[in-house]
Amino acid sequence: MNPIPQERVPDVVAGCLEACLRCHEVVAAIVRQDPAAFPYVGPHLRHCVDHFGLLLDGWRSGFVDYDARPRDVRLERDPRAMRDALDAIAGSLAAIRSTDLASPLTATQSAAPGRPPISSPSRLDRELVFLSGHTLHHIAIMVFAARAAGVELPSRLAVAYSTEAHCESLAMNG
Repeated sequence: MNPIPQERVPDVVAGCLEACLRCHEVVAAIVRQDPAAFPYVGPHLRHCVDHFGLLLDGWRSGFVDYDARPRDVRLERDPRAMRDALDAIAGSLAAIRSTDLASPLTATQSAAPGRPPISSPSRLDRELVFLSGHTLHHIAIMVFAARAAGVELPSRLAVAYSTEAHCESLAMNG
């Protein structure tokens, strides 16, 4: 992934770009250590890519249905396809401007088993915040899944941004 200067993008976009960069690091570490272990993390990566893709494809129309994921299993099995998907997402994210962030949208998603999906009013910035945190939580699962497959991923990849800020605050005050 070509680094996109994050000082040129809104903060919520920078957070999503960082999440994509961390996903790239997951892919690189697995390919470097044991490519056969990619299917242990591939479904989580694909799940995150699906969510980003739905938001990036739908926000301009004002509607995002997170249950309508394409679930392309090729992304779960092919590291190169995953890297390409992450690069495409990063490019789309980098095109978002501050003036776009207040764009209203309706987000739809299943909230309980056996019940119909719910739709909630939202904004692009709120959904971007959700997706960066959602991705970091999946990276945390990937760290454990990779370890179960004998691949070590840096734990720092799964650390939430708020946790990083808290630790920095403790270090400065301690």
